[in-house]
Amino acid sequence: MLYKPADFDPGRRYPVIDFIYAGPFTTIVPNTYAPSSSMSVRAQAMAQLGFITFIVDCRGTTQRGKAFQDASFGRIGQIEIPDHVVTLRQLAENRPYMNLDRVGIFGASWGGYFALRAMLTAPDVFHVGIAGAPGDLTEAQPINEPYMGLPQDNPEGYAAGSNPALARNLRGKLLIFHGTADRNAPFSTTMRMSEAPIRAGKLHDLAVLPQGDHYLRDHNGPYVAKLIISYFDEHLKRQ
Repeated sequence: MLYKPADFDPGRRYPVIDFIYAGPFTTIVPNTYAPSSSMSVRAQAMAQLGFITFIVDCRGTTQRGKAFQDASFGRIGQIEIPDHVVTLRQLAENRPYMNLDRVGIFGASWGGYFALRAMLTAPDVFHVGIAGAPGDLTEAQPINEPYMGLPQDNPEGYAAGSNPALARNLRGKLLIFHGTADRNAPFSTTMRMSEAPIRAGKLHDLAVLPQGDHYLRDHNGPYVAKLIISYFDEHLKRQ
């Protein structure tokens, strides 16, 4: 799904934002014109602020057959970002209004993990990233085990999919936000992820949301919406 501004001008070049989730148990691309999820609502809204935005379900997600989903079994984090990069480049082949010199990525929860993954494994492609409540494969979370197996049975897969180990690769502008009362993605994950670029001498931004839960259904929600808009506006749109 690709969204354009209401006043779209094909003669202009627009910055691009990839809205990613990529968790292995769901899909996020809407099959209706009207946005059908918080992700598609946010993608459509950001398009109206002067961006080209898109959503894609990469390999490893559901509803496209067992082989499509099995592609990431035991190796989460290894194929999803390459799929997004290929999608981005294919979209831009016949859409010159997509400026690949200014590409951002946003995701939260599993999407936060993958937004980080994009910034760390494809730093030449993604220039600005926002990661909300990112988990990591190094966290002991039962949600990983149906798709990765037990850590003791797949240590190579868990190690390959860990983001903190790749912090030295960070080149673009990165913002991580996380609520301190999050029970879905432990706040400790963000503390470890934030420590990694510090140790690697890489600058990044961190927004801590006091008592914020995973879904930010309190006052933190409107604040994060403003934060996302301002961060992409300053670091992506105004480049």
